Amino acid sequence: MFTIAALTFKEMVRRRILLVTIVLAAAFLALYGMGVHYGYKDMGSSHYAGPMQALIAPMFLSLGLYFGSFIIAFLAVMAAVGSVSGEIENGVIYAVVPRPLRRLDIILGKFIGYGLMLSVFSSLFYVAVLLIVHYNTGLNAPVRAGAIVLFCLQPVILLAVTMFGTTFLSTLANGIGCFMLYAVGVVGGMLEQIGHLAHSQVLVNIGIVSSLVMPADAVYRKIVYALLSAPGISFSSMMMGPFGSASEPSVWMLVYTGLYIVFFLSMSIRIFSRRDI
Repeated sequence: MFTIAALTFKEMVRRRILLVTIVLAAAFLALYGMGVHYGYKDMGSSHYAGPMQALIAPMFLSLGLYFGSFIIAFLAVMAAVGSVSGEIENGVIYAVVPRPLRRLDIILGKFIGYGLMLSVFSSLFYVAVLLIVHYNTGLNAPVRAGAIVLFCLQPVILLAVTMFGTTFLSTLANGIGCFMLYAVGVVGGMLEQIGHLAHSQVLVNIGIVSSLVMPADAVYRKIVYALLSAPGISFSSMMMGPFGSASEPSVWMLVYTGLYIVFFLSMSIRIFSRRDI
């Protein structure tokens, strides 16, 4: 299992998926850093400098984490989208399966390899966003271990779904399906926040259902609420709009997310074990 995990990481380096994502992340962080620096600096010269600067800093943090989640989601899906189907299509899997290696070990090994890489990448990205905001605005958002774990959990959710799809779908169909599923969660999360602002229970219910279909966005909302909320007031609710969180997702949502990952991972093992290749 751990041999497969090591080989999975080497395969990502060989295919340059990790390199491309690092370049994209660096470009995003550079552009984001410039935006935070000059946006906050120019805001300081306005007539309402004090109050506006106090509110714009958490907004920058929220936007950085929100759009950073897209880059990490891209890495999670593109890394594992052809981890099984691609190897079947090009014949690589035939050199592995006949050996005394259980198919369960293949799936778990790939999941562990991708998961560790995604966790390291996500942690560094999270810290980079916090440092950029703190250096340019002075906002002291705590680097909480719990928030880092939750930020790393987002790509792991997509990884489990992608591993499930690659066991029976083609590489292209799996990639499209996973990105569309992620889009459902993101749009539903935005509609839920708009529903809170507009006092529309229908929109709130749509967001809740979408978070059950794809809980990655709900995990993001919990991170933002924890970082940008204070007793009796939430910067996230007041200023972030659809990018914030009017209410904190419960612990039960995290329990559901864990079961969600286990379900798709177990289904991946089940389908691949029964597949005739």
